[in-house]
Amino acid sequence: MGSDEAQRDPRMMRVSHADRDRVVEILRDAAGEGRLEADELDQRVEAALTARTFADFEELVADLPTADPPRPVSTLPAVPAASSPAPVDAAADGAVRWEVRGLQLRREGAWQVPELLELDVAGGSARLDYSQARLPEGGSSVLRVAVHGGSVRLILPAGIAVDTSGVEGYGGRVRDRASRRAVPGAPAGHVITVVGEIHGGSLKILPVSANPRGHHHDRHARRREARNRRI
Repeated sequence: MGSDEAQRDPRMMRVSHADRDRVVEILRDAAGEGRLEADELDQRVEAALTARTFADFEELVADLPTADPPRPVSTLPAVPAASSPAPVDAAADGAVRWEVRGLQLRREGAWQVPELLELDVAGGSARLDYSQARLPEGGSSVLRVAVHGGSVRLILPAGIAVDTSGVEGYGGRVRDRASRRAVPGAPAGHVITVVGEIHGGSLKILPVSANPRGHHHDRHARRREARNRRI
């Protein structure tokens, strides 16, 4: 298929490793909710890891009510996974605002956490790693999210707590795994208050030690390595 034809049908655009990983995550979540049997999960994960185009993803999640696979955005150029979002003017209330449209946003290392951050994600993904982040003074910050068919992950070290009571979900998912590992009664040096809405997407809060790709991805990676050794 030529490039002109691919532009007319964005579904036939090639997918990236990150796109495949996100579909695997959707499938794993569905299996955890009891929507897929173990053999169905294995078959679909294998298909997701070998998918070539966005159209290949559609049948893998068509019967999952809250699933929203990656979508091609043919009007935007490809950028590296760790690239910055397009600059957006600060909001009237002084918030720093980032937009993600069908791409990936990563913030890690010694990045500066704003006191008020607005994160607008549509069909893409955002990963904010607070492990080495420079936190604002005062012991608290606010993350205002608007997620439409995308995913947001917060990676938290010990000493940082999160409050998601202000998040409203409409066909989306909110999972806080970091709080499960927190020591009861231990004081938090910083509290992130998350507010906003999630429509058909997901918000996950993970401890630093969590493996974001999950055991299914690791198992298939080991299987591919074993096949390569036999060749």
